[in-house]
Amino acid sequence: MLVTIQADRTYILESGYDTHFSKCILAAIATLTTQQLYVPLTLQPQPGNDESVLFCRVWIGSELIMTNYNQQSDWKVTARQAIDVVKAASEIGF
Repeated sequence: MLVTIQADRTYILESGYDTHFSKCILAAIATLTTQQLYVPLTLQPQPGNDESVLFCRVWIGSELIMTNYNQQSDWKVTARQAIDVVKAASEIGF
């Protein structure tokens, strides 16, 4: 998964498609509205219980975007929702 972030400069985050870090970002974006994508987001890496796990908390201002997922989560649906939100936001072009 590649995430391109426009900030003081362009940043590109790369993470494996099946990592908790990627899943956290995808699940959070899938729950946002198009308008929320125009508010600054904060991505906060969050270590897991061992060195091989890294989660990502997503914040809008002081609000933590709470999402849940498990082994039964349908990632094709979640990814489609996230892509649709991003596409809709880019078409509005605030």
